[in-house]
This record gives sequence, structure tokens and C-alpha cells, in this order.
Amino acid sequence: MSKSKVFCIGAVIWYRCMDNRQSYLTLIGRRLAYLKAEVELLNSLNLTDINVYAENFYRDFFNLLGYEFENTNFIENNFAHIDLIDTKNKLAIQVTSQNDNKKIKEAIDGFYKDTNRKDYKLKLLLIAKDAKDYKTKFGNNFNHKEDVLDIKKILAVINNITDFDKIKSIADFLNEQVLQERKKTESNEVETIMALIEYLSKDDNRSISEKPENVDPQFKIYNRFSDHSVFLINLYADLCTVYQQPLFEAKQGIDSVKAIKISSYLKDESDKILTVEANNPQIALERLVELFYGKLSENGIKFDKIAIKYYLLDELINCNVFPNN
Repeated sequence: MSKSKVFCIGAVIWYRCMDNRQSYLTLIGRRLAYLKAEVELLNSLNLTDINVYAENFYRDFFNLLGYEFENTNFIENNFAHIDLIDTKNKLAIQVTSQNDNKKIKEAIDGFYKDTNRKDYKLKLLLIAKDAKDYKTKFGNNFNHKEDVLDIKKILAVINNITDFDKIKSIADFLNEQVLQERKKTESNEVETIMALIEYLSKDDNRSISEKPENVDPQFKIYNRFSDHSVFLINLYADLCTVYQQPLFEAKQGIDSVKAIKISSYLKDESDKILTVEANNPQIALERLVELFYGKLSENGIKFDKIAIKYYLLDELINCNVFPNN
């Protein structure tokens, strides 16, 4: 292979890597900015439960950067004035939604009051506001320009990471943890399906239930897809224990008119795909999952593919998916 061809191939790979890197950095920025806005909004309404979530979230987030933080709420020793501690790297963080001088000074004075902590570096993480150009002399070698962290400073740190895999792992983590609201751009029946899947995608809405004794009592799947019935029935049965109860709850708000419109839409779309895939429901199901996954992801937001698959399997049993044959 000529040197010019090698150079061209190398250039293409480099540009693709740079393009992927920028995509991940953009996603990271959007997720962190969204979380910041959510914290600020909920705190303004005195709904502070999200602050507790933020402690564990940022514990796991910083640990992706190479630290070994623990949440002090789960440690027996008394760690007043801090939320996260890394005993190996001698680093402590207070996670706060306040950015005023008084809050910072109280944290510093309170933390270093214990002489056993003199070797620790203290940082404040602002999860809802931006850092200020503080004029106060805080003491204890606390440099507010470096030690008061906000989202902008965190993004600057991530932008300087040269390890592409680490950036990807951060983006993947944020994609799983921060579930943004999706802009509504589809027809009403599709939006209803999206809402059902969004409900199923949230961990808090799931609950374990008993596995049904007979998944397909009327042999709908067997009669339509005998060659694939074992696979489809077993797949549905496995997912039932996690998703059947939340799906039942999510469907309570759907009236008969919406149900008919959804059924008609699913029949049309799934039948087209099944025809293209030579009446193979396994392949067609994966295609249909990808179709809805793509719609959900149009705004850069990822949802649970397994939740999508379960929903479609449930509609398959109800003959709303792959109605032909």
C-alpha cells in the first residue's frame, strides 16, 4: 500500500474519532446542563430530594475520572460539612446548590475544625449555580478559582481528557443516568406509545411480579408464527416479571379511541416490516425495536431497548403487531 493511501486512511480514521469525540462531549455537556437546570428548578420549589440523588450521581461520576469517592452518609464515622470523601487521594467534596460566600466559609471552617483533616483538600461542587469571583479570603489554602467547582469547570476538565474510551464511558454513564424530557414531534398515537415506553424505561416505575403460568393461552403466537413461537413466548415470559405491572399501570390512562388509533398504527407499521423481512417475526421485531428506539433518540436521548421490546411483544400477543398470517 502506498504512503499516500496509508495517510488518507489514517486521516479518515482521525476525523471519525474527532467527530465521535465531539459528539460525546456535546452529549456530556447537554446532560450535565440539563441536570443542573433540574436541580435549580426543583430547589426553587423546595423539592430537595434531587440533592440526595446528586450526591450519589456525582460520586459515581467522579469515580469515572479515576477517584475513589464514598458517600459519607453510608460511612459510620462522622463527616460533618462534606458529602463525598476519597480517603486514598485525601480529597473531600461538599455537594451544594448554594454558591454564596457564607456557605463556602461555613463548609471550610467546619471541615477543618477537625485537625485530622488538615491533610485533606476540600472542594465545593455547585450543582445548581455557577461559581462567582469571590473576594473573601477563605483560609486553609482554599483557592476558590480551583476549589469551587461548577458545571463549566467540570466540562473544561473533561475536554482536556485525551483518553477517548474514558470520554465515551462518561457519555454512556450520563446517557443512562440523566433521562431528559423528549420534545414531542410525533402524531398523538405515536406520542402515546412513546409515553408508555418512557414510563417503562424509568427504574423507579418497575416492580417485580410473578411469572405468568401461561403467556399465550389462546395460542395467538403459535398459530401465527409456529416456527418462532418458543423464542417469542420465552422472551415475553422472561420480561413479564419486570415490565407487566408498570405497563398495566401506564395503560390505565389510555381511552378506547387512543387504543384504536394505536392499534391501527402498529398494525400498519409492523406489517410493512414483517413483509420486508419475509415473515420472520424475530428479525422484524428487532427492526421495529430499532424504529422506535430511533424515534425516541431523535433529541439525543436514549431509552431502554428492552422496555421497547417488551411493549411490542405485548402488542404482538394482542395481535396489534404483525397482524398478518
